Amino acid sequence: MSYGYNGRVLQINLTNKQVEFIKLEDKFYRKYFGGACLAAYFLLKYLKPNTDPLSENNLLIFSTSPITGVDCPGTAMHNVVTKSPLTNGVGESTTPGFMGEMIKKAGFDAIIIKGKSEKPCFITITGDDIKILDADNLWGLCTSDAYNLLSKNEGLKDHSIALIGPAGERLVRFASIITDNCFLSSRCGVGAVMGSKNLKALCVKGQKNIAVYNDKKLQDLSLYFKNNFLSNPLNKNQHGRASNAGYLRMLSEQGMLSAKNFHFSSFDGSEKIDGFTITDKYPPDNINCANCTGGCKKKIPGLKDIGLNPDFGLIELESLAATSYNLLVDDMESTLKLWNMICDYGIDGTSLGNVLGYAVECYENGLISPDQTMGLSLKWGDPQTMLKLTRMIVERKSIGNILAEGVSIASAHIKGSKSMAMHVKGMELPFHEPRIKQMLGLGYAVSPIGPYYTVVEHDTDFDFNADRLFMDKVAPLTVYDRLKADSLSHQKVRMFFLLQPAFSMLDALCACIFAFSPVRFFDFQHLVDIVNTVTGWESSLFELIKIGEKRINMYKLFALRENSEEDMLPERIFEPIENGPLEGLKIDKQQFMEARQLYYQLAGWDQEGKPSYHKLLELDLTDFINK
Repeated sequence: MSYGYNGRVLQINLTNKQVEFIKLEDKFYRKYFGGACLAAYFLLKYLKPNTDPLSENNLLIFSTSPITGVDCPGTAMHNVVTKSPLTNGVGESTTPGFMGEMIKKAGFDAIIIKGKSEKPCFITITGDDIKILDADNLWGLCTSDAYNLLSKNEGLKDHSIALIGPAGERLVRFASIITDNCFLSSRCGVGAVMGSKNLKALCVKGQKNIAVYNDKKLQDLSLYFKNNFLSNPLNKNQHGRASNAGYLRMLSEQGMLSAKNFHFSSFDGSEKIDGFTITDKYPPDNINCANCTGGCKKKIPGLKDIGLNPDFGLIELESLAATSYNLLVDDMESTLKLWNMICDYGIDGTSLGNVLGYAVECYENGLISPDQTMGLSLKWGDPQTMLKLTRMIVERKSIGNILAEGVSIASAHIKGSKSMAMHVKGMELPFHEPRIKQMLGLGYAVSPIGPYYTVVEHDTDFDFNADRLFMDKVAPLTVYDRLKADSLSHQKVRMFFLLQPAFSMLDALCACIFAFSPVRFFDFQHLVDIVNTVTGWESSLFELIKIGEKRINMYKLFALRENSEEDMLPERIFEPIENGPLEGLKIDKQQFMEARQLYYQLAGWDQEGKPSYHKLLELDLTDFINK
């Protein structure tokens, strides 16, 4: 008997309405573990090279791992994986909530959606009962209105519902997917791919039990987390009333977040929009993911009083930093309205904030005219203009039509603006400042899927101010020494090489980064114990780290196959920060280039960043050479 997985993948072809059940052998799960590697396998094997990401031939994959959905905290994630319309490489958005559990309990380990419906449609899955239904009455609706209509349908009671909004329908290249009116699949333009298939919603309900090898031990691990997870300082903050938005003011005071399109790294108005300031005025309620008590998401009932959807919850740090802090906006209500638009339109807040900052800088330099903005005067610190410009982007009106393509493509249309387009491989940079967190900056560059703030645990968790607990947690990776954050020494590159697969394995296993090491409550041995307790295997940290490496290398093979852009940071990151406590700090470009080459050598890649045969042999990936 197999434990933790179903051995089946559901494939739905929207073009011909055919449904196929793909059986996978036990060996497949031990080799790829499911999750991100399962999705990468199908992309590499079945997606033809140079496929247009917004064509009907692209694959949209909702994948889970053997530990997804089991009764244990930190196992509620699922991956949404596709070919990204921003990078042309793999697009991955790891998503919390209940969808992963529902997919597993419906009897599947992944759902692959291919083709394109002739008319707008939505899919319902209740076990093996799969329907493709007409969505004419949903198309054009914002996510909250569409969710309300679907969730009130008696036939969809207790389904988990993943939706796109108008941004996805209009193929905004950084559109997102909103699940259950709360949980976001934000990055890489996964919502645009869903829209390109004329798919408005995916609704899944599962009722079967997930077979677990040792249920008693899993219950013990779950109880241990519930009783002790607040002993971890980061979990305590994450569980607090302001969640990760409560870090904004502190990070601003330390110069840790980029602002004004990466000219600044501090903003005097941050206190007015900090998560604690918001929750002082609008007290929150905790939202838990499936089988978890972490309460990382926050519902804000009081937002209903100002005409906003309380279920979207408290704005997350990434979107807060991108769309208010970055734009020098210190008005709380405008910040909350923009968050409401991000969720209702279905758009990635990180990319949106980057695009808006790019547009303001272009306007300031005369590269965008008032005629193109429909008379809007674009300037820093003007929230009403930012709200209006966001609508123009979603509606693809005037300059919004160009900005909807993302900063990389937009900069090819707006002459003289390339230096203002802050992206790597076509995807907009997150706003955790890479000039102070230089290991993270290296990660932004070499990540095959583009710049993610979760490509590696941040430098400041292992510098000379970090909690001793964090150093103890990463010691099993042979990381023993504290290192300066603003460094790209050889030892820092070694630290990055050892830490990167640790985060990658969490994505491969659909494990929550707010529950597990490198620095959260469950340590690496707990993760190994959970995998073994669920599956009955005798896994090890070595095996799981190799799964993390496998994910990175599979994604790299796909990026190389699709001619993704090189591993390089924007030139502005090699220029000094212009204000704040870290004014004058920059990444030395020559040191970065040397660090990149050293990383390639450690990773088993050649000078151009191509995985060597012996590295692919080690990871059992030689089947994908030249494919």
